[in-house]
Amino acid sequence: MADNFKTLTRLYRQYAKMDLLWFLRDTRYFFIQLISDVVSGGCTIAGICLLSANFKNFSGMTQNEILFMMGYALFIDGIFMVFFIGNNTGMVSRIIGRGQLDHIMIQPVPLWAELLAQGFAPVSGSPIMILGIGLTAYGAVRAGILINAFAILLFLFYSTCSIIIVMSFIYLISCSAFYAPAAAEEIAVVGKDLFSTLKTYPLGNMKGFQKHIFLSVIPVGLCAWFPSTLLIKAGKYGLGAVLIPEAFYLPAAAAILSVIAIIAFKKGIKHYETFGSPRYSGFGHR
Repeated sequence: MADNFKTLTRLYRQYAKMDLLWFLRDTRYFFIQLISDVVSGGCTIAGICLLSANFKNFSGMTQNEILFMMGYALFIDGIFMVFFIGNNTGMVSRIIGRGQLDHIMIQPVPLWAELLAQGFAPVSGSPIMILGIGLTAYGAVRAGILINAFAILLFLFYSTCSIIIVMSFIYLISCSAFYAPAAAEEIAVVGKDLFSTLKTYPLGNMKGFQKHIFLSVIPVGLCAWFPSTLLIKAGKYGLGAVLIPEAFYLPAAAAILSVIAIIAFKKGIKHYETFGSPRYSGFGHR
């Protein structure tokens, strides 16, 4: 366990230096990308914020609660940008479909450690996370949500569960690239876009079967709306507001989906080890 931790720490340090070197080598292009990320992040929340401004109690939430939820959603995107955006780690179907998994498997470190670390981009990926933190804090103050150590820890715990769900879903559907590399090479992008476009919509007034779909099979509701409602209750009414059966659904869903994704990925790896990929591309991760 200690050796694995040291290996992971060393890899994170290595990829952080590489990300910093990109900033030092091409600062102009670096800042162009940062500005683009901020504009893109702002556009993803603009529509919902405009709806909340014109429709009172939009989907069971006030405008300030909507702002808080938008901040949470941006923070999840920020975690993705900081930890998984580099080297196509967050778009793993590209690595599998192009036969580039060999590049990782020949490294003298465990496969899981390389996949977990090589997407780390703390410099270039940080603007969205910073924007998410700022908007979350602003929304919390406007909505009257108490900010204390417990609230911050609960926020970080739910955020961890949400990003686990996002990555587990992406890796689960990316396993199809083991068996159909050409057809499924870009399926991870589709999975990520599904969360990017749908998770910012509040589901409070949605009833019946559709709502359960977005909280289970297509778990976009677990990456902004559902944890935000729990955090709002905890911030307004205290710890007792989250000591309810529904509060355990998010971590349970994250654990179950991650286990399913790991099992499916291991099966895909066995298939890859036997048959390889017929369409190897040597130009790297682009």
